[in-house]
Amino acid sequence: MQPRLIQLRGSPFDMGRQYGAALRDEIHALAEERLRLSLLAAPGAGREQALALAARMLPLQEAWAPAVHAEFMGIAEGAGIAPELLLIGNGYTDFKDVLCTGAGTEECSSFWVRPDDGSVLCGQTWDMHATAEPFVLLVHRRPDDGPATLSFTTAGCLSLIGINSAGFAVGNTNLVPTDARLGVIYLAMIHRVLASATWDQAVQSVTAAPRSSGHHYYLADGAGHAAGIETTATRHAALGDDGGTYVHTNHYEAPELLPLAAPLDAGATTCGRAARLRELLDGAARPVTPPALATLLADHAGPTPICVHNAAPDGGKSCGLAILSPRTREMWVRVGNPCGGEPERVALDELD
Repeated sequence: MQPRLIQLRGSPFDMGRQYGAALRDEIHALAEERLRLSLLAAPGAGREQALALAARMLPLQEAWAPAVHAEFMGIAEGAGIAPELLLIGNGYTDFKDVLCTGAGTEECSSFWVRPDDGSVLCGQTWDMHATAEPFVLLVHRRPDDGPATLSFTTAGCLSLIGINSAGFAVGNTNLVPTDARLGVIYLAMIHRVLASATWDQAVQSVTAAPRSSGHHYYLADGAGHAAGIETTATRHAALGDDGGTYVHTNHYEAPELLPLAAPLDAGATTCGRAARLRELLDGAARPVTPPALATLLADHAGPTPICVHNAAPDGGKSCGLAILSPRTREMWVRVGNPCGGEPERVALDELD
């Protein structure tokens, strides 16, 4: 299925208010669903306790990224939703870690690859609780100050996967560390990456943030740079040698971060998916193309398929895919399982 496209223009707060007003009911529904799932993961916690905890994270976001927080508060006003509930809707995996550290079920598979022209193509499956899929959409932002952006995200949420008009691309896979704390949620960090005009700004938006929990981030730019960064709440490590192909799923690989990694579930598929995606990328015909990469993400071979199907509503499944070309400012996107059809090409420079 092809995603909806929401277009926003103006100051950060004005864009947020437009966004919130346009999707008011969906924003409330997704935030309530993610609060429910958070409490399911932490049986001893209650609604008021969770909302109070989220409220304590808001000043940290405002202090670290004022422009990001201004848009966030605009979303809250436009949708008529309490900011602390909106924070849970945006930062679900991070918030769940702060509320009750444990193993996660999110199963994204990410990569970058270098075609023969020296550019970088990057992307991933986006695996999340199955009830998130109806909320997936694209958001095109044209701020009064700063680069235009195109984000693959969910209703009422800041950027999740995206590119900007300066030629920067960013995405992520979930990791679960043991040092989760009150801090800045990962979507706010990604949103700040997409406001960057330089490579150093983009990297520091991840590495210098007072993070609330852990994720892996991949960054690439139009000049051919690429980086993988694993994070916990308090530490980070760079991965990859800037070589031809790179894969990351949902387990820590940096030796210095392994002592802070929460144990994987007994049935975790992350190692198998990583091995399979590396095999597919290494064997792919060259030069690689976005449609060919989308086919790899639809793979079902073996006991740990990259394209994840799950009939349980609270279980994880592949809710979408995104492939990004920072050099050309294009994305290829699809809502739902990658095996369900061809992705749609959306070019940032061609949007009105």
